Amino acid sequence: TADLETARLLSERRAFELQTIGDVSTIISGEKNIETLLPLITRLVSERFRFYHAGIFLLEETMQFVVLQAANSEGGQKMLARGHKLEVGTTSIVGYVIKTSEPRIALDVGTDAVFFNNPDLPTTRSEMALPLITRGQTIGVLDVQSEKPGAFTENDANTLSILADQIAIALENARLFTQTQQALSEAQALNRQNSQEGWLTFSHEEASIGYHQSLKGGKKLAAPVETDEIRQAMNRGEVLVFNKKE
Repeated sequence: TADLETARLLSERRAFELQTIGDVSTIISGEKNIETLLPLITRLVSERFRFYHAGIFLLEETMQFVVLQAANSEGGQKMLARGHKLEVGTTSIVGYVIKTSEPRIALDVGTDAVFFNNPDLPTTRSEMALPLITRGQTIGVLDVQSEKPGAFTENDANTLSILADQIAIALENARLFTQTQQALSEAQALNRQNSQEGWLTFSHEEASIGYHQSLKGGKKLAAPVETDEIRQAMNRGEVLVFNKKE
């Protein structure tokens, strides 16, 4: 009976987590501004999963450090203000995850107990870091922390890895959207510049009042063309056809 009850509770918890992941994914997929998206993700993850701290680290261009880009907690805001970053591959849980692309859990209980000593997050008792992977590349880490001892399990890591994948997709889509908008703006600016240069060149050309086209070619007109046929057409105000013999 106890085993059945435990299994039922685990099943309910997983169902809740999957439903929450779906809800969060729907919300973040609609946001294309990266500066708005990052804090939105940390706030939703913290609120919906009841983590007192959620942070997103992104790999910088040199690929030597991961930099904290968003955080919901008060301590996380302090870390953001001073440009908090961690070296790839260090003993920190985030540095380990960005290097190995594998989730990692740190608890303050059990045989592998960890002592948390971050002064900005003094009440942390459990931490879990998940890689953000897109197109086979790890671009960052989702770091969540709890005030409860032993708060995370391998099942949690497996389930929340689904959320991490959705976050990575949303970040990649926002990045591509930003690139597309920048390319469009550059193209429009170049088009405006070319148009201005074209009109400037045209305005400096020799003045012309029209264009004369024949079977042999065409040329600009600097003065009106006057012929008997043209005068007849203008006087009558109608189209005239002349069968001129060579």
